[in-house]
Amino acid sequence: MRPHSSRRSRHSGSAQQHQSPSRSVHGGRHELGQNFLRSPTTIDTIASLARSTTGPIMEIGPGDGAVTTELYRLGRPLTLVELDETRLDHLEESFPRAEVRHADVLTTRLDRPVIVGNLPFHLTTPILRRLLRTGQWRHAVLLTQWEVARKRAGIGGSTMLTAQWVPWFRFRLAGRVPADAFTPKPSVDGGILTIDRCPTGSLPPRARSDYQQFVRSVFTGRGRGMKGILSTMSITDRRTLQLTMDRNDIRGDALPKDLTPDQWAGLYTELNGASNPKNTGTQKKSTKKGKTMRNDKGSRTNPITEAAAEKPLITGELPIIDATPATEKLQASIPGADPKAKSHDKGHLQAERGFMNQHQKPQQPQPRWNLPRR
Repeated sequence: MRPHSSRRSRHSGSAQQHQSPSRSVHGGRHELGQNFLRSPTTIDTIASLARSTTGPIMEIGPGDGAVTTELYRLGRPLTLVELDETRLDHLEESFPRAEVRHADVLTTRLDRPVIVGNLPFHLTTPILRRLLRTGQWRHAVLLTQWEVARKRAGIGGSTMLTAQWVPWFRFRLAGRVPADAFTPKPSVDGGILTIDRCPTGSLPPRARSDYQQFVRSVFTGRGRGMKGILSTMSITDRRTLQLTMDRNDIRGDALPKDLTPDQWAGLYTELNGASNPKNTGTQKKSTKKGKTMRNDKGSRTNPITEAAAEKPLITGELPIIDATPATEKLQASIPGADPKAKSHDKGHLQAERGFMNQHQKPQQPQPRWNLPRR
């Protein structure tokens, strides 16, 4: 309950009840996103959806109580969360058995099994994020902007937010609400969205953070279609990736928004299991290799280091082991040829330089009669 100091004094009488309330400290209708529902058909639909649930109910933003009246008739424990302090007295007087909280939905505890609310259109996404991160409620009946309701329900393709939560929640579009059903009239239609928490999620709760990061990487990854995106992510080899997509009936050109909840869960589970052994094996292999190199460096003798220790360096260059034969070979002249004469014959030059092709014997000095004329 809100403190007594926050009450606004009211006088009895029907004229006073229809008088326009003063402005809230949080702003007017535009700032609070207040579009009050006036359609009896929509109110009955929301009440019917709430009636199919069990347990205490929490209503977000009851306003003047149009939906609250039907929820109150269910006879179940009811909690009303209202930010506009100018409407608190009316709610307390009209629904005496209900608990009225003067609080912000983004900060108050969502501790009732059933959540019902006509959400401000400009705050729909923040409220949904907080709802999904709170683990106390089981069912939600929400009136949101039409496009938001469609996307959350996966009509025409799901969004990243929906895909990140489908292993634990089920989203369903229950109907469209025309803009004429609200006062004042908004610029867009509304939609009734229901969210049910799965009794047993398709993924364990401990995998939520890792799974949501996986979904984010897929939605923001580069590539054409799911196959191109997952190939760019380098989670596993191409053959394993193709088999995983085939088992989950995912086309290579499918987009992330086209995947069903079961496909997301299956794809993550199999790729996560396939990537762990590969990464572990690679890590062990590289670690073993590094350890061997360090052990070899410490245990085995290095001939270059040993020779450098025996013979001090003068020029600062490393000595070449067994360089004498190579030097003698380079200095050897071709029999019968003038060492000062220059030859442009390719075979002659290779013989002078001691050139030796791989897998072949050293080339013999060219005979004198094959040398070019000078």
